[in-house]
Amino acid sequence: MPRDDDGASASQTEDSLTPLTQTNTPSSTVEALLHPGNFLPGSSNDDGVPANEASMMVPPYNDASQWVLPAAESASVGTPVSVSRMPVNDEALLQNPLNTNAFELLGTPMMRPLKTATDLSFAYTTGTSHALGSDDKQAVIFHCKVLAPLKSTRNWDRSAHTLFLNKAYNRNMALHFLLAVSHSELAIHFGQGSQPPQESQRHYQRGSELFLQAHNPFATPDHVSMMLSFLYMYMFWMRREHLDPTKLRDLSRAVLVHVRTYGLDTLCASDDVFSVDGACDGVITVSEQVLLARVITYLYDRDGFCCFFGCGGQFANYMNSIPQKRHRIWLRSRAAFFLPLSEVGYNEAGSEIEDAATIDVYFELIILHQEINTYSQSSVTHATAMKPRLQQRLEAIYKDQGTLFHQATEQSHDSQCTLMAYVTVTVFYALQIYLYRARQCAFGTRPIPAEIQDALNSLVSAAYYATKTGQVQLLERFQWSLFIAGLEVTDPVHQEWIGNNMSDPAIKKGFDHIQAFKRRSAGGITVQNIRALIDESLTVS
Repeated sequence: MPRDDDGASASQTEDSLTPLTQTNTPSSTVEALLHPGNFLPGSSNDDGVPANEASMMVPPYNDASQWVLPAAESASVGTPVSVSRMPVNDEALLQNPLNTNAFELLGTPMMRPLKTATDLSFAYTTGTSHALGSDDKQAVIFHCKVLAPLKSTRNWDRSAHTLFLNKAYNRNMALHFLLAVSHSELAIHFGQGSQPPQESQRHYQRGSELFLQAHNPFATPDHVSMMLSFLYMYMFWMRREHLDPTKLRDLSRAVLVHVRTYGLDTLCASDDVFSVDGACDGVITVSEQVLLARVITYLYDRDGFCCFFGCGGQFANYMNSIPQKRHRIWLRSRAAFFLPLSEVGYNEAGSEIEDAATIDVYFELIILHQEINTYSQSSVTHATAMKPRLQQRLEAIYKDQGTLFHQATEQSHDSQCTLMAYVTVTVFYALQIYLYRARQCAFGTRPIPAEIQDALNSLVSAAYYATKTGQVQLLERFQWSLFIAGLEVTDPVHQEWIGNNMSDPAIKKGFDHIQAFKRRSAGGITVQNIRALIDESLTVS
């Protein structure tokens, strides 16, 4: 976040940006971003007002030469692996379940392709909005210096979002979607509301044009660009004031279709990197495999998050149906911060090792969250069988990680406990409450079992320490945990504190809508009613 002593503005340092990686020659795309008023190749200056830096409230940055963009990835980076290493017959593939292709060797029928406008509803943004006055350079700097650290428990230059930026900036489609997110977040950051400004809409529309062109069956797919674009589209739609179930369901299905069509799950789970059906034009590098695994993990996380609100979940459900592959993809994704410095621009292995156990617990909670989502929507027979297993897994996590839970919830602030630890513990207790309320039991009703009251108390305690330890405004699952606590607490003091720390526009709007519903109905609210209200609020508005 900006400090009072930060003296140099973005406009004062536009010529001092240098590449983040080892090369000293930025790409033409990056050079276009470094000059005010410039737009990306393929975008139009006619549908937007050139940015005026003097009129724009840009956060001051000290020593802006540090906030730099990466140079184009060298062709020599990574280790290409030829298709020739791929098993040559179906029998050989079947011997290793991780080597089956996207359609499980025709055992699964090909998914219906995305053709209609309804299927691609997420590719279109409508409505009119004001021009923010920001330019692309400001949006990129904001993305690096402000947004990346708010979306992570790491420093900005060591976060996955900076890694994604490094890989997106020389891929026009992904970069357009990244800039759509960045301009939108810039508007939210300065209190301009959650409606994306003209600058954001322009980039989203251009990215969508390239996205639709990429569906040409004769085009060679760029999977890194496509998967990053999917991720940025999730980030764009999840930050609207009203979650749009139709767009997020279509987006979830589009991700699933792309991953299964090209066998990216198999590719990222394999120890022997190869190309499935020529998916990557015959060559895939180890660094690309790791990056794709990281993006798939993020998409799984986002889709499961949206599924709670009845918006999507198809991709998350698919990932949960292949637990062995999912686990291997997760392990592969962890290697993103162990890649050579020349590939990622930094080395974060130390932090990754330090938080390794906590991060593994966090991912297990992401898996459990989606399984509870499924449990909440299952038939009575299926749900009856699922609940004991889910309870046992939560109990096992608590038993195995007793020290973590004790440190995060004890009544004196432990400076040795990391933000990642506090967030993980907060999510754990929120899941305990969610599992209890997931069927017909309404949030906020009393009496409740002693263990659920203890979970609520511990959730609030861990959340309080998390807010004192670091920035949590854009950590979606922490915000969701506050949402669960807000539905459950009854005393006004805690309700006010939770409301003041709930900063996500969609969650905040949904929470306010639900609280109004609870006041009218003089009772609690079920998960099923929450999902109905999210859908209904979109229609009413």
